[in-house]
Amino acid sequence: MDVCAVPARAVARSGRPSRVMRGALALAALVLGSRPLRAQDSGIVAPTPSTVEGRVMRPRLNGLTPVGGVWVTIHRVASDTAGPLDSMRVGADGRFHFRYVRRGKADVVYFMSAMYDGIAYFSRPLTTPRVSGDDGTIVVFDTTSIHFPLAIKGRHIIVSSPNVDGSRQMVEAYEIANESDQTLVSPDDAHPTWTAPLPPGAATVQPGESDISAAAISSADGRVRVTAPFAPGLKQLSFSYTVPQSSFPLHMPLEQGATVLELLLEEPKAQARGASLKPVAPATIEQRVFQRYLGADAPAGASIEIAVPVVHAAENVRVYWWIAGALATLMAAGLIAWYLRARQRSALVAGQARVAVSTRTEALAREIASLDAEFERAGAADSAARAAYEERRRALKRELAQALDASAADASALDASARSA
Repeated sequence: MDVCAVPARAVARSGRPSRVMRGALALAALVLGSRPLRAQDSGIVAPTPSTVEGRVMRPRLNGLTPVGGVWVTIHRVASDTAGPLDSMRVGADGRFHFRYVRRGKADVVYFMSAMYDGIAYFSRPLTTPRVSGDDGTIVVFDTTSIHFPLAIKGRHIIVSSPNVDGSRQMVEAYEIANESDQTLVSPDDAHPTWTAPLPPGAATVQPGESDISAAAISSADGRVRVTAPFAPGLKQLSFSYTVPQSSFPLHMPLEQGATVLELLLEEPKAQARGASLKPVAPATIEQRVFQRYLGADAPAGASIEIAVPVVHAAENVRVYWWIAGALATLMAAGLIAWYLRARQRSALVAGQARVAVSTRTEALAREIASLDAEFERAGAADSAARAAYEERRRALKRELAQALDASAADASALDASARSA
């Protein structure tokens, strides 16, 4: 029976049941750049009347006993919508019964939750239209803030290829088991439920894909700290960080033993030893090849040593400067070509403008000369004809003067524009 516990406030944030780790190779694909595998949207589910009935139970020395007065909620999670469907408070016998309709996307998941002592506990997914018996049972647990050790069933360490400055991204994934019959809770932020050391120089610590809310994962004083509750059962926790090249060879102590210890190194020339690690066949993830080391029942107090090739940042910088110089040369050549073309265009435009202005002024001058010649040929004219002639000649002279003034201003502006281009 799958069981998970989170604080009530974390349930409101996540809105989904927790996941159990399915292997470090899948995790490496998640945290080193590839996307997690998800259910394909294969269409719409036909509406199906469904029921779920079960009980809320709690472990006791003689087995499970019902828990009354607990709120139970049925949830729906899918790529289209997500949220609670219905809820009820169970009676003294801990029994509940819900009718609902399965509908919507094919990736839909239904599950139950029960609130007990401020902690939310989840059932396994409801995979059939009718669920009852053990599949409908939600097991809750008493809580304790008295710290006790949690078992490390799996520890997985992933070291990526170097960045430009020689630093490397690292990912750690743990499978942490609470083998008691109580949920371990943190009384306050100063007393985490679980903690683990970070290697020397680790920076930029970020929570990864986990069964624990990211808000409950933090780092301080060279350690990762978790304040989330741990119910009986298994939880996955992962986080990433960056380690500078100066920290290598890297020594990573095992404060707790691990049933399975796994190490993935992306660099072909990187090496690892210690803590019963042995090389096995490489693993390929998203076309990236990792050296793989495995160890069984790694003892507490052991240590892992990871050695990597030295990356000379100066050589990388010279390469990048060479590329930048080549790009600058290409850009300069482009700017020179653009400048020459701009000057040619400006000169052409200026020439065309001058031609147009000259053509207009010459036309006005010719029109005045033609008007004068026509008036002379007409000989003696009456006062009305002379008045019309003189009015027309004054209008043409005003237009000619305006054209000459405008042409001088335009020519000056065009010359200045051509010089600046």
